[in-house]
Amino acid sequence: MEAAGMSGRSYSLFHQRLRMRQLRVLVAVAEQGSVLKAARMLGMTQPAATRSLLEVEDYLGQRLFDRGPRGMTPNRHGDAVIRRARRVLADLDGIPSDIALLDSGLSEAVTVGVLISASSGLLPRVLSRFGQLHPGILISVVEGRMHDLLAQLAGGQVDLVLGRLYEPPTADDFVREPLYHEPLAIVARAGHPAFLRSDVDAAYLRTAAFVLPTLAQRIGQDVDLAMHENGLKPEAPPVRASSTSFIREMLFATDHLTMLSRLTLVGDLVRGGLRLVPHPIATAPRPGGIILRAGTAIPPAVRALKHVVEACISELVATGFLEPHGPPARRGAGRRD
Repeated sequence: MEAAGMSGRSYSLFHQRLRMRQLRVLVAVAEQGSVLKAARMLGMTQPAATRSLLEVEDYLGQRLFDRGPRGMTPNRHGDAVIRRARRVLADLDGIPSDIALLDSGLSEAVTVGVLISASSGLLPRVLSRFGQLHPGILISVVEGRMHDLLAQLAGGQVDLVLGRLYEPPTADDFVREPLYHEPLAIVARAGHPAFLRSDVDAAYLRTAAFVLPTLAQRIGQDVDLAMHENGLKPEAPPVRASSTSFIREMLFATDHLTMLSRLTLVGDLVRGGLRLVPHPIATAPRPGGIILRAGTAIPPAVRALKHVVEACISELVATGFLEPHGPPARRGAGRRD
């Protein structure tokens, strides 16, 4: 197919001819990697799905997918179109929810994507405060890994992402606003024997029992690197768990230690049930904050939530368990005006 571009008349015809089914086919092919799988997912025949895809490519005068041994993958034109298609479909799919929201007496809704550390440490405080200040706004929480949350943010299913800010491998269409640092620390229950020692040195910690996040998790990889670099690799294999609630239960029920970001367990640290083991952990900076879509206006409800997040972070910084962030926001490829 020749990439001839689109004239003003072609754009007009594109708007007239484009159908929602065609957008759904584009997104499904991108997700499934083949027209056949996309057709099955959408409950349509393969010829119909193929026709929908070819029609869109014909309207645009651009091929949108590359075909290779691993299936069909969007090219740069396809990425741009599919990103828009996801936003359009997310807006349309949200219409029933908006109607139900109005019928329930609420005014707006915000969906927050959150990493595990922020979901257990920061978000409960934020949601409680936000509910008091804005009782007419419904908040929904989606917990997950950064890759999945960013895909949902790009598609409009999530309004903002809260948590650890990892450096993107390439420039992207998100705005990252660092608000705090979440240093790693060794944590134990308040009555742990470690607090009876005059010096909790590396030799003692290497012989201690640890419960740690799994290596399949980014935080588990960060912790493993920090233990290696600080000379704290346990002599006995640690218990590994993907669940923060399980790690927390192990801390309270046993003499196990853990290494996690302070933010993950900040509620128990503030209440005094858990304590920081007095042994410094040296790591690279670990910024956390908010991620938003670039190039889009921030809705009032999302802006209100952002202000509450900033206020709650200031309170946690005052406790000493969280560290403030200094440098300005780092941006991806896009800008938000």
